[in-house]
Amino acid sequence: MITADQLTKVYQNDVVGLDHLTLEVKPGEIFCMLGANGAGKTTT
Repeated sequence: MITADQLTKVYQNDVVGLDHLTLEVKPGEIFCMLGANGAGKTTT
């Protein structure tokens, strides 16, 4: 199981990339993050 609780990411210029992200991926589930290039998927 993968669990994330209340993740927040703020960049140096005070731009909020994530604000209190909480998620849980249980065994057997498939999870995918979709977004435009430069949206911060890898950073997350």
